[in-house]
Amino acid sequence: MRIATILCMILSGIGFFLSFNLGDQWWLAWLAPIPMLWLAFGPGPRILAFASAFAAYAIGLGNVVPAYGHLFPFAVLATIFLILPATFAIIVLNAAFIARRVAPWAGVMAFGALWTASDYLLSFAGSFPAFVSQAGAPLAIQGAAYLGPWAVTFLLGAVAAALALGFKQKSLPLIAVGLVLFAANLGFGALRLAMAPKTESVRIGLASSDSDNAAGEIPARAPSERALARYAPVMLALAADGARLIVLPEEVARLEPGWRSQFLAREQAEALESKIDLVIGFRDRGTDATRNIALFFPAAGGAPGLYTKRRLIPGAESDELSPGNGTFIRPDRTGVQICKDMDFPTAVRADALADHPNLLAVPAWDFDADGWAHARFAILRGVEDGFSVARAARRGLLTLTDAYGRVIAVKPSAPGMASLVGDLPRGPGDTLYMMIGDVFAWICLAAVLLFNLVAWRAKSNLQT
Repeated sequence: MRIATILCMILSGIGFFLSFNLGDQWWLAWLAPIPMLWLAFGPGPRILAFASAFAAYAIGLGNVVPAYGHLFPFAVLATIFLILPATFAIIVLNAAFIARRVAPWAGVMAFGALWTASDYLLSFAGSFPAFVSQAGAPLAIQGAAYLGPWAVTFLLGAVAAALALGFKQKSLPLIAVGLVLFAANLGFGALRLAMAPKTESVRIGLASSDSDNAAGEIPARAPSERALARYAPVMLALAADGARLIVLPEEVARLEPGWRSQFLAREQAEALESKIDLVIGFRDRGTDATRNIALFFPAAGGAPGLYTKRRLIPGAESDELSPGNGTFIRPDRTGVQICKDMDFPTAVRADALADHPNLLAVPAWDFDADGWAHARFAILRGVEDGFSVARAARRGLLTLTDAYGRVIAVKPSAPGMASLVGDLPRGPGDTLYMMIGDVFAWICLAAVLLFNLVAWRAKSNLQT
């Protein structure tokens, strides 16, 4: 029994490490929970199942340390490594309890609902959800346009639980349910992709340099001058290649009262001369506060549009920057958000409901190890709400992705300069999820309460 327990813990732990959080093996996410669920659905001691599930999830969570370990104090990291694995272990044991007291099918549905409810609640803190790796497979995430990202989490959980319980009880019907759910999800994804309508394309250029931090704490003009000068010839080359919209990263340069107007006038002139719409991220010290902003310089001239980052990284940004409180949208339905703003599905959906964007320009700044994983957040938001995404990240990826999660063009940022240009179709906009919101997540929360009520009543009946 001990050998089987250790083996299940190791197999699930490796699966979580490779497919959850910063893991990129999307297919393995469907299999990773199975060993721990197989163990929990058995007759063994509950404390042993809890400890094994906790350890397995903690192993998987370890892949975030290279990217974020330096951002948080040890106490914060320790809290994260306590709460998230404990939450998963409780979910596993609760699903097993419901399967024993109610019915096997109830345990399958309960695990999917429990995991979905957990992901939904954690999403308000910008936590990495269970489903983020699925953005690597557009076939697997099309349900997000209808029921939100929660549909993806629910299916991940239900498929894994059905297979685990089916193997445990040698039940072919349960195994068949798991396989049918998995195949049906991919089949639906293939059908939606095949039926995607043709929309207008925009030729977009992205550029990023990892060489310097011109928007750092020292309010000197020269580093920002050099940073903008570094991008100038690249923007000209992208415009010559037909780009009509160019997106540069978050905090390319610093704006101070002493040179703010000169910098803005120069970028405005470059956009007008090159006949491009230009989006650039700045750190802007205004009269009342310092903010992380993106400015949209229109090709037609006129004052630049302003968007201020609303979701600040705790500790790294929140102590020195003030958040914004509004959205940005152009008449052609091109919107702007900045990096971490895209981590919050419910908030982005509210923005989409208000502005109805069909293309989002996203200046960003990642942490090297999380480049692909963080880009997936933006991909998922586009599928959920029907818009394409042009994301330019420092220390990450340059990505053009359509409203169905398909990568049109991608390139890593570089210490010198990286750039790409591609034709990005605008999204169809206005998905069902955008209209109904997080109803499916609420249904899962209600189902969790109902399953537990039935299970506890069944337990009471057994005792009497």
